[in-house]
Amino acid sequence: MRFVLLFTLILTSTLSFATDPIPPTRKLNMTIYEAINKAGYQRMLTQRIAKSYVAVVCGIDKDKYKEHLKGSAKIFESNLKELEAFSPNEAIRTQLRYVEILWQNYKFIYSDDYNKEGALTIVQFNDKILKACNDAVSLLEEYAIEHKSNKDQEVRVRDSDLSSIINISGRQRMLTQRILFLSLTKTYGIGDVNTQNQKLESAVSMFKESFKRLMSYSKNTAQIDTELLAISKYWSNMEENLNVILTSENNTVQFNDLLAKVMKTGEQILFSFDEVVFLYERE
Repeated sequence: MRFVLLFTLILTSTLSFATDPIPPTRKLNMTIYEAINKAGYQRMLTQRIAKSYVAVVCGIDKDKYKEHLKGSAKIFESNLKELEAFSPNEAIRTQLRYVEILWQNYKFIYSDDYNKEGALTIVQFNDKILKACNDAVSLLEEYAIEHKSNKDQEVRVRDSDLSSIINISGRQRMLTQRILFLSLTKTYGIGDVNTQNQKLESAVSMFKESFKRLMSYSKNTAQIDTELLAISKYWSNMEENLNVILTSENNTVQFNDLLAKVMKTGEQILFSFDEVVFLYERE
């Protein structure tokens, strides 16, 4: 019943929002590459919020993850306003308005008491807002290629390559949080187990493939390569412990210790990739 209400709210919000006039665009002091980074960060925040909510429901360091969720929500709203003000064309403005509609309903879920029903709703709704944020990144990337790189073919190829690398490295931040979110839902039996397992395998596979591409990128600086090498060590440790967790009984001493390590390592990977994206963006 609550889930039906949620999507009723989405539908009515969409209809009323469509009649609103388009506000004047305010240009912020932000490059298109910074905008791609910021929009990519929104993808990560949707997964970080979901992970934090589920962690609280599962009884994992409740105070800590409640604060993570509140902080992530605050950043999401701030970033969304900046991106809406920056929007360089109608397609991007429209997509970000759609994200805003979904965001208001995402807030409706996690503003309730933390419970398994809310966690199930987040599991069902999470992919929708993630896709909407990812579509916004894609539109910004297309804009960068079409409008930033119109001098000659060499510049176009270079800028297209850089936009793609910023997008991919930013997506790794999201995948780190998504892997943790899906691991928690699978381990604690929240949502359909087979579906969650397929999504988890897909996220892990995409993370690995994207990481290989970043490691082999010919224009990496020495500093970027150093950061990526550190991340590879974090990931190796996280993946090993994660495999043990996913095949063991929960609520054992070993399980709880490994889970704490995986969550901590995931944070290290997230912050390291944030630095990598910044370094690419600066290039």
